[in-house]
Amino acid sequence: MVANILRMTFFVVFFSVTATYGQSDEAIKKEQEKYIQKQFNDYKDRVDTFVNLLDIDDFKGQIIKQKIDEFYKNRNQIMMSEIPEYEKEPLIDQLLDTHFNDVKELYAEETLNSVQLFLKDNKGQIKKLQKLQKTKPKNKQ
Repeated sequence: MVANILRMTFFVVFFSVTATYGQSDEAIKKEQEKYIQKQFNDYKDRVDTFVNLLDIDDFKGQIIKQKIDEFYKNRNQIMMSEIPEYEKEPLIDQLLDTHFNDVKELYAEETLNSVQLFLKDNKGQIKKLQKLQKTKPKNKQ
């Protein structure tokens, strides 16, 4: 009888601990998903703001957005690959230098330089463009 009570107590404790662990694991996954979604939304907002500040037409803006998305996908593939860390940075720099070569003829050099600066430091580049727009004189006709 005592053995049965001990066995029953052991199973109750065991299952209560595993159930608690499972719930916390689920909560962690939900928090991670919320964090990832928030980061993705922030990224999309920064890209949209940047493209709007570039002062280009909608068609060219959509191309820039697509190329920026492609760049980040390729960069993330490099970062998550099994390549040694010391080889990743040169590959990312090379990607940054060559990724927009196929659309160079569509944009002014100033625009492409601004995009490359955005890819290196997107928050800083947005602030710089916002400041430039505030100081730019408006043409009245």
